[in-house]
Amino acid sequence: MILLVRAFRFALYIWMRIFHGLQFSGTSNIPRQGPVIIAANHPSYFDPVVLSLATTRLVRFFALADILKVPVIGWFARQWGILPVYKGGNNEETVQKALRVLQRGGAIGIFPEGRRSLQYAMGTARPGVGRLAIQSGAKIVPCVIYGTWKAWPHLTALPHPAKIVVNFLPAVEVGGEDTRENHEKIANQVREAIVAEQLKHRVGPAPGDAYREAPDY
Repeated sequence: MILLVRAFRFALYIWMRIFHGLQFSGTSNIPRQGPVIIAANHPSYFDPVVLSLATTRLVRFFALADILKVPVIGWFARQWGILPVYKGGNNEETVQKALRVLQRGGAIGIFPEGRRSLQYAMGTARPGVGRLAIQSGAKIVPCVIYGTWKAWPHLTALPHPAKIVVNFLPAVEVGGEDTRENHEKIANQVREAIVAEQLKHRVGPAPGDAYREAPDY
């Protein structure tokens, strides 16, 4: 089963490289070991896929539990260790599971907005990312995803070719008390780092001069 998942991941990477020119920047900011939270903007269904392909580490993502009901995709999501989030439900059990992953030195992927963005700049970040970092001692690596909105737009059934660039930023310093106020402060720090990078590349070159024009979604 593990070999099947690895084969699927490799095939997915090849497909993303060919049809979407998938390119990563700043991957050295992802620690090779130890607890880490990768926090990104969320413009498309593709986002967990492209982030998971950026590192050899197993990154477990928060995702709506409904994905587990989708044939084939749901099976792979379970094998990938998706952390299910239930709409309107109590998700404390899932949060505790994520904390255990981090406390064992694992990697978690999270989209602090809690849903897909419909605007260019990242929206309000929820405090959960701050809580996970404070309670686990994990580093937070902000990440900016460009192009996935074009590759798989909102309300579109299937993806289509479009360039995708993923830029990992330096880790955000985390500290302070385990309070909601501090959790919100950390979430805002993460959002500010992401938005600053988004706005920079809105009018300038993409990371590593991959584009002559700014990536635009």
